[in-house]
Amino acid sequence: MDQRIYGHRGAPAEFPENTLAGFRRAKELGVYGIELDVHLSKDGVAVICHDETLDRTTNAKGLIADYTVAELRKVDAGEGEYVPTLLEVLELAGDELHVDIEVKANEAGAAVLEDVKKVPALRWLVSSFHWDVLRYVRQQDAEADLWVLTLGATDDAIATYHELNAGALAIWQKAMDGEVAEFLAEQKIPWWPWTVNDPEQAREMFAWGAIGICTDNPAMKVPE
Repeated sequence: MDQRIYGHRGAPAEFPENTLAGFRRAKELGVYGIELDVHLSKDGVAVICHDETLDRTTNAKGLIADYTVAELRKVDAGEGEYVPTLLEVLELAGDELHVDIEVKANEAGAAVLEDVKKVPALRWLVSSFHWDVLRYVRQQDAEADLWVLTLGATDDAIATYHELNAGALAIWQKAMDGEVAEFLAEQKIPWWPWTVNDPEQAREMFAWGAIGICTDNPAMKVPE
């Protein structure tokens, strides 16, 4: 069984989420890929943080869009880590990690497309719940790998998958069962569940045909 493990926001079971320490740990574990979240700083640089504010994950308050990259360097994102730029993480990934870049807005999409060009041999994709972002990226890059983030295998999600010639549905694990997996297999639609933290559930997802799983604990051992 091909078990492609992706570290969700790095390795948050061990290190602060979306930090260089977490992504470095995922790489050390030899996972197939990582997932991360992109927003734009005040000075227009793609930076890594899940929320649009710093309140939950750092010792700072307010919108990321109100901070420059230099200011974000001084923010504590946990254990002395700062809010990294996308380019820093892409350079860390190099050609060793498949990088799932979740983009929240078109403006960030443009910055992402500039950054991915700067890392030779990088393997990357763009995912988003905001499907207009995916449409924007497709307009800018006909070859980009796009994954449709969705809470379920809905008609709209599947239609968007076909419209964009996407690579996969990135689907909430709670929406998956054997029947849905069989339906997607019949439709020849690859799928990738998030966020799977139980080893037995991960084994089940792979048995149903998942192309990979996203987990908070990339050190997790998945039974064959």
